[in-house]
Amino acid sequence: MKRGRRWMSAAVAAGMLVPRPAMAHVKWFTEFSFGDEPRTLAQAVGPLFIGLAVLSMAVIAALVFVDQRLEKVPAYRRVNDWLAARRGDSVLVMRIGVGAALLLSWQADALLAPELRAAAGWIGWFQFACAFLLLFARTVPAAGAGLILLYLIGLGRFGVFHMLDYLLYAGAGWYLLTSGAKGERLRGTGIPALYATVGFSLCWVALEKVIYPQWALHVLNEHPQLALGFDLRFFLLGAAFVEFSLGYLLIINLLQRPLALVITLVFFTTTLVFGKVEVIGHTPIHAALVVFLLEGPGTAYRPPIAFHRRMGLRTAFAAVNFALLLAILIVPYAAMAGSLHRQAPARPEPAPAGR
Repeated sequence: MKRGRRWMSAAVAAGMLVPRPAMAHVKWFTEFSFGDEPRTLAQAVGPLFIGLAVLSMAVIAALVFVDQRLEKVPAYRRVNDWLAARRGDSVLVMRIGVGAALLLSWQADALLAPELRAAAGWIGWFQFACAFLLLFARTVPAAGAGLILLYLIGLGRFGVFHMLDYLLYAGAGWYLLTSGAKGERLRGTGIPALYATVGFSLCWVALEKVIYPQWALHVLNEHPQLALGFDLRFFLLGAAFVEFSLGYLLIINLLQRPLALVITLVFFTTTLVFGKVEVIGHTPIHAALVVFLLEGPGTAYRPPIAFHRRMGLRTAFAAVNFALLLAILIVPYAAMAGSLHRQAPARPEPAPAGR
């Protein structure tokens, strides 16, 4: 029993060491423009980047063993069983979280997220209508379809590159849409979709700190205490890898419930620094994380980390695929950022003094 408590306490304590800016969405707290010059892939992938990537792979490989060890702890299994017995509340949690997020966005004249300004008044009322539909169990699938439609509207208005930050809304919409499905296999796709889209959103936003470091550095310069005394650029790149790693762990379903708890606690600490805007943006993520706490990996489909039973193969799967996902995402991210920069209208030169 004491050993089990030590393992769980260590996991939570480690999560509290996650740098707060790692989980803050920089676009909400700085004046950004895709016309700003991004770093090229060659500039971004330097010795420090490679070193942190290798370190992340090593930590993820070690977490595979931690996950296996936790499964053998009686106290941990009892907590898992207690949470699993409350799976029936998962949809209600998501209804409350998404409904609150939609109402907050409606009140702020935003489309789903704080920096996405709604261009037309009807979008706000459509969000209000979707929130209203979440009040009734029979209309929850319709609200899910509405949430997906709102995401598609965002794609058309703000572009794919920007809206990939918020792919989690499409996942939440799918989860709500399929929650009323009669077929277990279709209904069961909601949990994997939620894990994949929330994890992807964290990974994609993490790359922003690598390619557009000037945005996050603006926030750190205003709140230097967040860097804990580290060099700001080193801290920022480390925060990016922390966030990317957490997103990747969600995607492969490693340490599902402990990971959800850790991320939730970290998000709550960022609220103490960044206030109401953070609440508006992170409410649906909090709801998804509570769903992960209740559901674990889900029951309809085998999670990716369980594809291999042998510990050696599972460890290699987790570490190697981290590197693959990092490469697969950073290449198009840098290319799209460069393309947007080249397409942006040139900023006017300041007038010479005295004219």
